[in-house]
Amino acid sequence: MKSNNNTKQLIIDTTIKLITKQGVKNTSLADIARNTNISKGTLYYYYASKDDIISEIADVHLNIINEAVLMCVKNINGTSDLDLVSLVMDNISTISSTGRIHMYLICEAITENENLRNQFKEKYRAWRLALKNSLIENLSEEHKDRADAISFLLISIVDGLVMQSILKSEEIPFADISKCLVDIWN
Repeated sequence: MKSNNNTKQLIIDTTIKLITKQGVKNTSLADIARNTNISKGTLYYYYASKDDIISEIADVHLNIINEAVLMCVKNINGTSDLDLVSLVMDNISTISSTGRIHMYLICEAITENENLRNQFKEKYRAWRLALKNSLIENLSEEHKDRADAISFLLISIVDGLVMQSILKSEEIPFADISKCLVDIWN
């Protein structure tokens, strides 16, 4: 059983590297099998299609992002607004290290892959609702009525900053963004 999990993880890791290097369209099952050092038959044993692999990568990736942002929100109690937003920004800056795969998956979902698009819709909806509920549990009473709007805003900020970090057109001033958000928030 452990060997099965190791092989699946190797397939996922290899696919992520290939997609990051050459994109979703230019990554074939033959590429994945060759770079994983397994036969195509073995690959099909674990995944019936490239879409199945991409779907699992998207699921894992979105869970990582979800957990990172939710951890910030769950640590709100006793935290100043600036410290909270700074914590979220710090987590976004670490998430951006996996940003390239995030953007490839989003592009694939938007342009090509209906199943992946539906998976993203559900994951984003679940992520936003979990974020909203966590905000309601952890925000001060004066901010609870804004939990819905804040949850949409945080997800938009994550996606936007991930994209900007991929483009690397300029240094992202996370501390200044944090202060600005807090000023707007208050």
